[in-house]
Amino acid sequence: MLDTIYVIHHSHTDIGFTHDQPIFWGLQTRFIDDALHFIEEYADKHPFESAFRWTVETTCGLEEWLKTARDSDIDRLVWAEKNGYLEVTAMFANITPLLDIPQLIESLRPVQRLRAEYGFDIRYAMNCDVNGQNWTLADVLLDAGIEGFSMAINHHFGGPPDPRPNVFLWQAPSGRTLPAHNGWQYSKATDFGLGDDTDERFAEWLPRIESYLDEIHYPLPFLILEGFHPFGDNGSAWNAYAEFAQRWNASGRAPRIITATPRMFWDRVKNHRSELPTLRGDWTDYWNFGCISAARETTIARSTRQRLYRADAIQTLTPATAAKGAAPAASPKRRGAQRSEAWRNLILYGEHTWGADSATNQPEIEDSLSMDNHKKHFAYQARSLSLMLERDALADLTRQVMRNDPDELLIFNPLPWARTISGPLSRHLIIPRGLPDDATAGRLFQDRFARPTDVWTNNENREYNGGMGWWLPPTQIPAMGYALVATSDLASMQEAISDEDSTIENHRYRLTFDLECGGIISLLDKHLDREWIDRAAGYPLHGFVHETVDDHDHEWPRKLLFDMDWAPTTETNRGWKFDWPARRTRPTKVLWHKVYRLPFATIVEQRLEHANVGQLCQRVLLPYGADHIECQSEWQMGLTAHPEATYLLFPFDLPRAQARFDVGGVPVRPHADQLPGVCRDYFTVQSWVDFNDGAHGVTIATPDNPMIQLGDFSFAHNRSDFTLNRAMLLGWVTNNYWETNFPAYQPGTVTARYHILPYAGNFDETRAQRFAAEAAHARPLVQHMGEAPLSQALPISGTLLHLPEPPICVQSIVRTDEGVTITLFNASDEMQSASVRSALLTIQRAWQCDLFGQVTNELAVDDQGVEVSIKARRLLTAKITATL
Repeated sequence: MLDTIYVIHHSHTDIGFTHDQPIFWGLQTRFIDDALHFIEEYADKHPFESAFRWTVETTCGLEEWLKTARDSDIDRLVWAEKNGYLEVTAMFANITPLLDIPQLIESLRPVQRLRAEYGFDIRYAMNCDVNGQNWTLADVLLDAGIEGFSMAINHHFGGPPDPRPNVFLWQAPSGRTLPAHNGWQYSKATDFGLGDDTDERFAEWLPRIESYLDEIHYPLPFLILEGFHPFGDNGSAWNAYAEFAQRWNASGRAPRIITATPRMFWDRVKNHRSELPTLRGDWTDYWNFGCISAARETTIARSTRQRLYRADAIQTLTPATAAKGAAPAASPKRRGAQRSEAWRNLILYGEHTWGADSATNQPEIEDSLSMDNHKKHFAYQARSLSLMLERDALADLTRQVMRNDPDELLIFNPLPWARTISGPLSRHLIIPRGLPDDATAGRLFQDRFARPTDVWTNNENREYNGGMGWWLPPTQIPAMGYALVATSDLASMQEAISDEDSTIENHRYRLTFDLECGGIISLLDKHLDREWIDRAAGYPLHGFVHETVDDHDHEWPRKLLFDMDWAPTTETNRGWKFDWPARRTRPTKVLWHKVYRLPFATIVEQRLEHANVGQLCQRVLLPYGADHIECQSEWQMGLTAHPEATYLLFPFDLPRAQARFDVGGVPVRPHADQLPGVCRDYFTVQSWVDFNDGAHGVTIATPDNPMIQLGDFSFAHNRSDFTLNRAMLLGWVTNNYWETNFPAYQPGTVTARYHILPYAGNFDETRAQRFAAEAAHARPLVQHMGEAPLSQALPISGTLLHLPEPPICVQSIVRTDEGVTITLFNASDEMQSASVRSALLTIQRAWQCDLFGQVTNELAVDDQGVEVSIKARRLLTAKITATL
């Protein structure tokens, strides 16, 4: 029997959904004002256990309030927090699994600021609505000093782990455990009547609640019920819970009802920790399939994340001492503000609200259009700022490098191992700033590459159907360093010899293309003497499939996928319809097939015709001297609101293979490495997927497109188990299957890119990490040397700093006032040694830090380097000072 129910009252933060995003920010400030009013009113009016309490469940709204709050109101807030009437929890927002480790760390930086500046005791985290989080979050929270994590899942088009409610020890990838609460949906306090004017409804629910908890073997004699204002999501403070608790407790009935903050619940959980079960695995999300209803912006967000990492690394490692006597591209203060805004916008794009509650069924009304545009603006704003940050960082570096010719190009390698880099050159990255007004520097590029407007609009960056522009031939670039190349070394795609052969090959592979319907029908590995394509699958490699709900007469066809029962219940009624009527079609005709044979690669382009999509373009790049294959696709989506999806299929001949997918430095085996009851139908991938049968395998890097299915089409199957019947990757590029706050359609161009690496032997995570990193940073990172030289203190080629290689993965390199902060992650299951050593930069001193860069102890610098040991699946942050 329950002795206590803790009622946790919060707003439930949807950045959008109920109001335009700018209105949302304004309302958040009012909600905190309202909460402070009730806190002060009830502090003397009610006993402590039924006082008014408020949980600030996301830091983004609090930071907005602090921007304009009066000092006296901040004092009120601090008083309420110190006295237990208000609690700030750690998560920036209700986020999706789009966030990788660096983004998670950036999203938690407000925790450090709020602790340091206001003395807030932030020890717990919560997310509501969202259906899951990447497994790596558990370790990141532990490193941030978080002692408990709570979820309150909305199972509309989704589902929670089984059973719920439950409190368990979530075993993180490192082996550590984070106490976790798998709670009922965040509306349950209201659903069960705890805000009513009478006790009758709750009195009727109580025996049903206790009977259900006994049935599922709930481990504790106390329970959380979350609740919000009757308005619903983005609701303000509501005093009815305090009134109800006072009345119920005064009647002498059990259980006690305590208006609480999460800390009050978690403090009591500590006494029962030994009774809690331990569960290990990824909390795989159901909801993130909606992110590809804005597939173009999701791809932009992925490339922006890579660009921000590079901008940070280049700007941080460019020697500051060489800049004396002349201004850098941007002032440090302005650049810091741009960086913060870029990361914040990128994180906001990864928040779970994609638009209005009317987005799907009324896509053309103003609410839907406004919130859709505000949401997508986060991706575009982050993109624009990242372009500026990367460009300025490269420009500052080039000004310090010796040069022979102002038309030379600097090629930068952001990875900690030397690489051979080749590929298309985006002209907006190689034109020096101010070029159209410059009568001397860069005239060659003005003539050969771009119109002035191309520099910022990126209109010139088209790489399909013969218009592929200029390519950098394979060029060796030092680790975390740079080299110069002459413009005369570039190759023109228009000058390539083209033909229409169905077969191409390099030193290792022979590829055969379908000239009737498109795709690769044979991938012969000459080294291993094996065919990699599973021809029994019925689909070619890189084969396009359009999927739609086949019933076009249904009044609301999305209910054929999922039909939600909104009636309050103690159980979770999953509404999935696994037998929904799907129609899947492939391209019907090849309109164009061209083979470009360059000195360093063979490229095949196909233009295909599809009855629903129209025309789509596909490209396959087969480099000479490398063992991978790159596949690109591009097509136009229209204004179809009827539920549809698009896929690219990769069937491999690997019977009895084990599948793995990366959630940010941790490989997840479906089912084996997942919590019970989480999504097994589709997955959000950070960087790679792998199939391996013990003797052979293939790794597929997914730099731009995060959603996948494995084995077969499986959306809405609601599988409780997982069996891989076929080693087939389904790159899930677009869908509009959501029935509420995701766009009904996404007209315009969508793109997809996958890199394929077959291999012999067992699965090797380090190989997968390296391959995915090279795919993420595959395009040449170029800066024109026409920038006015400054000191020329750096040689024409070199490594800036020696950094560890996988399995130690560099997560971020950030400059602070005190030095260079480097965050490393051990992507392995064993302790690893890692070293950071001098190169062009000489290390002077080093310190180990916490997650947020606060120094904990000094590290010895020996032989111009520092060595550290990193435990399995753990992060380590170090700070160094270095000079040229």
